[in-house]
Amino acid sequence: MFRNRYVLLILAALAWVCPVRADDEASVETEALEIADTLHCMVCSDPNIEAAKDEVAKDLRLFIRKHLTDGKPQELVVNLVLSNYGEIVTLEAPSPDRSDGNERLFVSVLSFVLSFAVLLYIFRRSKTFRSSASGGGAP
Repeated sequence: MFRNRYVLLILAALAWVCPVRADDEASVETEALEIADTLHCMVCSDPNIEAAKDEVAKDLRLFIRKHLTDGKPQELVVNLVLSNYGEIVTLEAPSPDRSDGNERLFVSVLSFVLSFAVLLYIFRRSKTFRSSASGGGAP
């Protein structure tokens, strides 16, 4: 009689605990899918890592789920992914770099200077050619 009570008590405790675990797994899966929507595979360039079939994407999915299961917040997991894999995995456009603007300025100034130098060379060369052609034909 007491044995049946303990068995029923244990079964009731297990039935009470299992739905909480399922909800926890569902929330981890939901958070993992939210993170996966913002990341893409570095190798196959699929829209997100959930659709990718590559080993790198699989490792990335496991990495995300492991840290979410450990109880880490979503923002921290995203920062961990970015620190381990770099900005290349994000679907968002990278933030503009200051050196990018400086490179464009350098290239535009250099092209202007080179164009001016070529035009100056052509102008001086044609002036010399015209003076030697008119000077050489006189008696």
